[in-house]
Amino acid sequence: MTNNIKLMLAAAVLSSMAVGAASATGVDPKLQAMLPAKIKSAGEIKVGTEPQTPPYDFYAEDNKTITGLEKELRDEMGTRLGVKFTDMPAQFASIIPGIQAGRFDMGMSAFGDFADREKIVDVVNYMLEGTSLIVLDGNPKGIHKMKDTCGIKAGAVQGSIPLQLLDKQATLCPTDKQLTVMQFPSNDQIKIALQSGRVDVSMDTTGVAAYSLAHQPSGSKKLQLVTGAQYAVGYQAMLVSKQTPELRDALAATMQSMIDDGTYAKLFGKWGLGENKLDKVTINDAARFADYMKLD
Repeated sequence: MTNNIKLMLAAAVLSSMAVGAASATGVDPKLQAMLPAKIKSAGEIKVGTEPQTPPYDFYAEDNKTITGLEKELRDEMGTRLGVKFTDMPAQFASIIPGIQAGRFDMGMSAFGDFADREKIVDVVNYMLEGTSLIVLDGNPKGIHKMKDTCGIKAGAVQGSIPLQLLDKQATLCPTDKQLTVMQFPSNDQIKIALQSGRVDVSMDTTGVAAYSLAHQPSGSKKLQLVTGAQYAVGYQAMLVSKQTPELRDALAATMQSMIDDGTYAKLFGKWGLGENKLDKVTINDAARFADYMKLD
């Protein structure tokens, strides 16, 4: 084989690789074709999200720009689908009703998948997560498991899995050591309540808690994650109206394409969440974690 032919073959291989790389980061016609006509016409997907859940969705230092793992996943999906994902900040408890009412095309805000939720929306599972207890630094109340919350005050976000877990625990506490569960609109308000002593414990998604507690501002009372006990271990997901199965399937296929080509893994590694990765996207798969709400 002459040197010229070798050079031509090498150039062809490099050209092929370049085309492959470009297609992996540009519009994928097959994925785009899966979108509902209404979405393709509008050129956008409206996303209900509460940007108070770092490292998934949270405000950057300007308090205006949303950043985080889920935000970057949406941006990459938007590139492949050829549409814009428009983030619409909302309180967590209002997102599912907003999807049902058509205000949002989807919800993506550290949502878990469980059987009751699947009855009202379709759930696209793209990672694993759990829920952990949070206390004041030093753990003055000696809280190590859910059963230790009897006789104290706990805080949880309205409409959240932590709220359901704490409400369930409250039914198991003896009458002389009742657990008082207080609801808050957002996680940042719960942090203030913990620091001020209004509540003694809270619960949050483990990844969210670990990230936020590692980035606590100086000068404020420190909080800590209770290690050794994790609850509601299962999927974290995107939520879509049951009236838009085409969007559901397009989102699932797009996320799977990101898993298959390694883009997904790179983003999870960037945000320190490599342990939460999945190899396969699933839909309405809560049955896999039938003991999702199991306590101690």
